[in-house]
Amino acid sequence: MRRRLLPLAACAAALALVVSAAADVVTGGNARVSFHGKITPRALPRGVAAPITLRVAGSVKPFGGGRPAGIRRVEVAINRHGVVSTAGLPTCPRGQLISSTTRQALEACRDALVGVGHFSAHVDIPEQSPFPAAGKMLAFNARVDGHRGLLAHVFGVHPVPNAEVLPMTVKEQTGGQFGSTLTVIMPQVGNDWGYVTGFDLTLRRDYRYRGHARSFLAASCPAPKGLKEVPFKAARGTFYLSEGDPVTETVSGHCRVAPK
Repeated sequence: MRRRLLPLAACAAALALVVSAAADVVTGGNARVSFHGKITPRALPRGVAAPITLRVAGSVKPFGGGRPAGIRRVEVAINRHGVVSTAGLPTCPRGQLISSTTRQALEACRDALVGVGHFSAHVDIPEQSPFPAAGKMLAFNARVDGHRGLLAHVFGVHPVPNAEVLPMTVKEQTGGQFGSTLTVIMPQVGNDWGYVTGFDLTLRRDYRYRGHARSFLAASCPAPKGLKEVPFKAARGTFYLSEGDPVTETVSGHCRVAPK
């Protein structure tokens, strides 16, 4: 049975508050890195995880003269009160996505869809580009190296029609303020071809398994009894560039206990 990605507006119609953050950091490697993050809704149950939507976005632009360092790897760590659930969710084999358009990828793996977004790159050799200069990104539930993960499918038509499949691992961390960590590896190509300049990705998927409602991402508000609102570090993004130190920014704000 086909399951669809729910519209974000329907997910948060009654709970429109958000937790968000943005950063604009100059780093080594002649790069200015921008990071944005958002979680909806801000009102969450106390102690019981409820469906959430997570949106992350990042970009790299030149700072001063010369070429900036490109993005090599991005890690997004979710608050330890958040849960990543894939039990009963179909997976998408990588072979179904290779050399496919966005439409073909959806036809093959719509049941495994968990997110949508965009991808951008600076291309130096247009006629032989290994990735599109701009394209739509689809994230599918998958197995990566035998473990739970995602596959990010990117397709664009400029400078030439091209598809790229980026693996994303999902690992659980113990201790600290953050739990599940999603890591995406950007295309590893020589500097002569170009470099990745940015992406945005919105993750949300509600589905049913064995008669129960489930969500790919869910979270609760860790407010002690007697408090209705507490500080909440929703997610942490870390960008690893081809040069310079990693750039880390935390999506911070407050969460509110949702009325029963």
